[in-house]
Amino acid sequence: MLDKSNQTSRQWTYQTCTEFGFYQTSSGEIDFFGNNFPLDFYIQQCQDIFGKKFNKDFVNAAAEWTNNYYGSLDIPVSRVVYVHGSVDPWHALGITKTRTAHCANMYPPGDKDLPELREARVKIEEHLSSWFEMV
Repeated sequence: MLDKSNQTSRQWTYQTCTEFGFYQTSSGEIDFFGNNFPLDFYIQQCQDIFGKKFNKDFVNAAAEWTNNYYGSLDIPVSRVVYVHGSVDPWHALGITKTRTAHCANMYPPGDKDLPELREARVKIEEHLSSWFEMV
């Protein structure tokens, strides 16, 4: 039987190598978990999977292009629901206003959900509903 739980890993890895260049490294000033996952680890992963052209310069240039093209944190768009929260490990790449985890607002509601997560789901639904009323 095919395990479907990890079918998007290759696509996500490709996107980080060609657009984001943002990795959860362990090479910060304070290394709680050691230095087992420095930036070079992820660059090597890009090269191992997609080829030698995916070096540090390539990944940096790709991330810079993405930020310039899409506006970085100053995105000139409307009708966008930002679902990043301060607990989200990727929140540095997004616009944060709520305390929710990465993609948690898209999961089915659960009895153990934080009040902030419940509130985020209500706000997202209100935003989306208002857009549909305008059409």
